[in-house]
Amino acid sequence: MFGDLHIHTTKSDGTCKPKEVVQMAKNENLSTIAITDHDTLDGIDEAKEASKLYGIEIIPGIELNSYDDRQDVHILGYFIDYKNNDLMEKLKDIRESRVNRAKLIISKLNGMGINITYDDVLSHTKESFIGRPHIARAIVKAGYAKSVKEAFDKYIGEDKPAYVKRYRLHPFDSIKMVTNAGGIPVLAHPGLLIDKEIIKHLIANGLKGIEVYHSKHSKTDIEFFKNFALENNLLITGGSDFHGVDVDGEYLLGTVKLDYKYIEKLKGSNLV
Repeated sequence: MFGDLHIHTTKSDGTCKPKEVVQMAKNENLSTIAITDHDTLDGIDEAKEASKLYGIEIIPGIELNSYDDRQDVHILGYFIDYKNNDLMEKLKDIRESRVNRAKLIISKLNGMGINITYDDVLSHTKESFIGRPHIARAIVKAGYAKSVKEAFDKYIGEDKPAYVKRYRLHPFDSIKMVTNAGGIPVLAHPGLLIDKEIIKHLIANGLKGIEVYHSKHSKTDIEFFKNFALENNLLITGGSDFHGVDVDGEYLLGTVKLDYKYIEKLKGSNLV
């Protein structure tokens, strides 16, 4: 049995609904998936309902976007209490900050002669979550760029003229949020970190696992982080980081198959 523990849906910046993702996981012969939408838990109930039809085990999860003053550091949370009131309130504040940021970006774009509106962007979201990929799609539809990548490269990517910094949690706070909601905090895609020295500080602040297997990890990355996990008594996880072909540029669901023995250890840790 195998799992894919890093999946996004339309509830954040993915292009497939939670129930669609569950069906797709069945088609990929996966036994277990984790819904890990960015800064939201809204897709978990729908996935759990669909799992009754397809027989897929659903691990409730989240991916918290964090920043440590030097780089993005994303924290995954597994087996989280997704009905936790304190957690839901904090996520609501994060969502509101995303809306404000999107409006500022759109204002900057308008000042550059790129005539798109907030409603134009909302037409690409499908759900309440709003992020730069949705703004990029609106830019493409309005004819100001040929692709989402070009929209980022020319207008809204970091250091580009319409970029606006987002409200970001510190990774230590993200770990605390996951832990306080009964979840297991895991470092997402460590191979993408610019400065890997942060990892030892994350461990000192309660990190319990590391995503060894990821669609953007090389064989060298996998070997390094697997050994690192074993040396530091960290749980090993893995996932494709699936968003959808339109976002990823290829079909990723199930391309990373985590051996179920690691999922059992993750579950066992949750019971301690």
